Amino acid sequence: MIRRVLLPFILFLFISVPLHAQSDDVDRIKESVHKSDVKMQIYFLAADEFKGRDTGTPHLDIAGRYIATWFMTNNVKPLPGQDDYFQSIPFETIKAPEEGEIVLGDSTYQYGYDFIMLNTSRGDFSGPLKVLEHGMGDELDNRNLEGKVVVVKPGAEGQMNPQQWFMSTEQKNEQLKDRGAAVVIELYDNRQLPWQMIVSYLNQDRLEVAQIQDDADGILPHIWMNSTGQDLHTAFSDMGEKDVSISVIGEPADRVTSSNVVGYIEGTDPDLKDEYLLLGAHYDHIGVVEGQKEGNYIYNGARDNAVGTAGIMFAARYLAENPPKRSVIFAAWTAEEVGLLGSNYFAENPMVPLEQIIYNINIDGAGYNDTTKVTVIGLGRTEADDDFKAAAEAFGLEAIPDPVPEQNLFDRSDNVSFARKGIPAPTYSLGLTAFDEEINRYYHTVKDEPHTLDYPYITRYLRSFLLAAQKVANSDEAPFWQEGDVYEEAGRELYGRD
Repeated sequence: MIRRVLLPFILFLFISVPLHAQSDDVDRIKESVHKSDVKMQIYFLAADEFKGRDTGTPHLDIAGRYIATWFMTNNVKPLPGQDDYFQSIPFETIKAPEEGEIVLGDSTYQYGYDFIMLNTSRGDFSGPLKVLEHGMGDELDNRNLEGKVVVVKPGAEGQMNPQQWFMSTEQKNEQLKDRGAAVVIELYDNRQLPWQMIVSYLNQDRLEVAQIQDDADGILPHIWMNSTGQDLHTAFSDMGEKDVSISVIGEPADRVTSSNVVGYIEGTDPDLKDEYLLLGAHYDHIGVVEGQKEGNYIYNGARDNAVGTAGIMFAARYLAENPPKRSVIFAAWTAEEVGLLGSNYFAENPMVPLEQIIYNINIDGAGYNDTTKVTVIGLGRTEADDDFKAAAEAFGLEAIPDPVPEQNLFDRSDNVSFARKGIPAPTYSLGLTAFDEEINRYYHTVKDEPHTLDYPYITRYLRSFLLAAQKVANSDEAPFWQEGDVYEEAGRELYGRD
């Protein structure tokens, strides 16, 4: 009789303690994050006075200073070894060339139509033609390419898309420059991303991380040339080492500086506090419409990404007051809208060893069209699914996976800077079920203003983000990639998993 009474009671204790603990966390988060606080932060960050928080402007610098001050006044510290909260990044504002041409034999190729520059090189260049396959690795062993105009296929062997090709340019440049090349021309042919779209994107003023030079020779001119529908690789190979002359006329790049804003709180577990959960959100947006003097010309970026920035700030305050087992890094990224540059700079120049960052939750999105949902871009790809689902459910929401995989959203926000390194990194987005009229009304338009938001929903969403972060930071085992994920191999290499 006693055993039959005690057994249900003991089972109740084991079941109810975790539920009670979550209930306490939910109550504390509700007490920490109020609708009025959410509204205040978003109205401030997305105010007209910030002129759309464009990278390289004083307006973004002021927003960054505000975030750093929030960290400081809420007991969030600079990372170990850092004097302040800023990771300063040198950028170049690159002006599109005014004109240019390539002359090879009897053919003349025009800038902006037949070819584009990938870097800031301007001027006149010439040399004998040398055609290789990809121009990387073993292919270059014992080759002297002194003064040659090297023509190659884009990227590395096995790479099939322009994003991968972009990521390979620095490594390719270094290898070819070491062997004396004067110019590198990659022959672009990709039907998924047509040539004209590449021209439209790259043949305009843009911002890039400055290329620091270690010698007086400058950077290696890097060209993409349109080879769509024609086999220029074979055609050029048949020409032998015919002379090539190249002219590109345009203004030199200007230097500007912008900063990631980064702080952390230390974990409570003596064994786990050397592991970090990284919470990241970009705080930049796309500025103003040039040349428009009347009407609404400011891209305020309330959804994208004042909401996410506020989420990082509230998480910093809450977790400083309720520290989890693991340490937590809070990062506001600059230059997301111009190519994920801020987060990628951190990933390439980490302020703590990357292998100590066990997980990244990015908070960003295009907007929402369902206020009953949280859309986790990457749900189903890591071992933290249950934490995300439980965190959303605790605040009356449902966590759903990416509803538009054809849009490749996972690789279009700051999380991918860390996923490429092997760090599990989903994006915690507002309730998106389709790219429909409701999303397009506000996404990257001047209509994305603070007064258009549903603040009761935004508050529940941000509260669920805090709970999800707390759950991951307190988990007994660091959540990893699901078996077979495209980034699993990089994760195994980063963390030394067999």
